[in-house]
Amino acid sequence: GETTDCANVGDILYSDMTCSTAPISGKVAIGVVASPIRGLAIALEQGAAEWSDDHFDIPNLTNNSSAPTADFSGKSNTKTIVDYCKANNKSCPAAEYAYNYRTVGTETGDWYLPAMGELLYIYVNKVKLNATLQALGKIQFDSGTTYSRSYWSSSEADSYDAWLLDFHSGALRDDYKDDSYFVRPVIAY
Repeated sequence: GETTDCANVGDILYSDMTCSTAPISGKVAIGVVASPIRGLAIALEQGAAEWSDDHFDIPNLTNNSSAPTADFSGKSNTKTIVDYCKANNKSCPAAEYAYNYRTVGTETGDWYLPAMGELLYIYVNKVKLNATLQALGKIQFDSGTTYSRSYWSSSEADSYDAWLLDFHSGALRDDYKDDSYFVRPVIAY
């Protein structure tokens, strides 16, 4: 488990932003590398939340009528959503959960709700990610039966819907923002 430059999908990301293929004693694991090319890692934890508590359009956030597979702007999308909702006394639990997620070595705003393009990288690599999550004793993707196994993205469809990805079937779809789905924060390292 030598420390690496985060070169492989499934590498463990530590609080000092170094990586290894196996746990290193004395280091704090905070995530798992989902895309070395994009410098993207997933959080070890997840939540479930509504995208928003009501139907409204977020200004300055692109509305995507078809699945926005080229949207890799999760960090700026999340900040746009959180800032708008705070300024307008709205509730946007999915983005707020990701934005406020913190670990050793990170602070509020470092983690974010992935855009659909980023979520697709995670889905494509879920087998390797799940192996690392399982080794670390963390919740894997596509597990459990309580919720549909779908994850919110920060990509907006319109005032009523936002985009999500079903981690069981691989289906990209939009759904009402006030429905509750999984939220897995990501970080750029």
